Amino acid sequence: MKIGDFARACGTKISVLRHYDKIGLLKPVYIDRFTEYRYYDRSQVVIFERISELKAVGFSLSEIRDMLYYDENIDRLFADKKAVLEKQLRDLESLKNKINGGIIMEQKFTALTENTDLPFINDEQVIGRWLVLGEHGDGENYPTLLLGDGSRHLYFLPNGEFYWCFGWTKGKLIYDDGVSRYVNDYRLEQRGDDMYMIVDFKSQDYPETGETTAIALRKLDSVQYTRDMIARKDDINKPFIPDERVIGKWKAMCYFDPTDLAKEDFIPYENPPKGAWNYMIDFYFKEIEFSKGGHITAVYGDEVISGDDKSVWTRGFWLRKWNSNACAYEIRSFGGKEYLIIEWKSGDYRFGGRESSYYVMVRERDNHKL
Repeated sequence: MKIGDFARACGTKISVLRHYDKIGLLKPVYIDRFTEYRYYDRSQVVIFERISELKAVGFSLSEIRDMLYYDENIDRLFADKKAVLEKQLRDLESLKNKINGGIIMEQKFTALTENTDLPFINDEQVIGRWLVLGEHGDGENYPTLLLGDGSRHLYFLPNGEFYWCFGWTKGKLIYDDGVSRYVNDYRLEQRGDDMYMIVDFKSQDYPETGETTAIALRKLDSVQYTRDMIARKDDINKPFIPDERVIGKWKAMCYFDPTDLAKEDFIPYENPPKGAWNYMIDFYFKEIEFSKGGHITAVYGDEVISGDDKSVWTRGFWLRKWNSNACAYEIRSFGGKEYLIIEWKSGDYRFGGRESSYYVMVRERDNHKL
């Protein structure tokens, strides 16, 4: 359910949920990269109620977070609180039993998946660039775009070619971000000299509500764009400057987005909190090896990408030639260990006008010390 619906179910304000998300106390199970909608699972209402009960008897939000996520000594926390809240002893004992009995913090998210393997049927009228006119708020008093990039543009490429997470066939706008995939019906309307499109867009609530949101677009041109024409590109013509410190193999340990965490605020966890979404078991970008002379080998999924025709490096940058992106890196030390923080410029950056996200890599092998 969206944040507005979840707030009503919990009997609270959206601003409270936003604050809980910010401090890592109760995060949504899913944030749509394109609509920026926050989605919560109904099971999280119980977690919110437990937070409210603990707060009511005097626990601070940081204490509650430690209790629920960081395996803190619950008995000690309760004993300390009893010393100053004797009159609330019975309530505290009741809550202690609930906490020691275990709260399942596993937060579920079920992606919306449909068959998107549709035969292509051409529709010359839709090819080109469209301006997204319709906006829809999710109850947060912030207008949120359901479709389009940072400039509110959506492109229909010839032959239904996918770019970013969008493709099409006649009458259908196809969405596939690797997690969710579904088909949205569209229809065209000619009004005077202008062509409009109405997209019946499905959100993550669609399986539950069966409701779509009608989004209006106006056609701007009929240019036969290609992915290369609309992709955001960086200056990758940088001279090679050696950096002995970066040489070696680095393995992914963490991923974060600047909307969740500023790069300068990053501190690695030796033992990640339970349910920390950005400390995954298996990453798409798995490892990268910097070799002397500017050579790079990177592992994406099951694919190994190497060769100077694909990418090279120079001090401070991984230069990806296949998509003309310069991914800045820096090395930081925490607790005597070195970590590589490197920009990850996905389709959100290349096609959506978003800022880059980041991977954090831990050193696996130090070649220049061999």
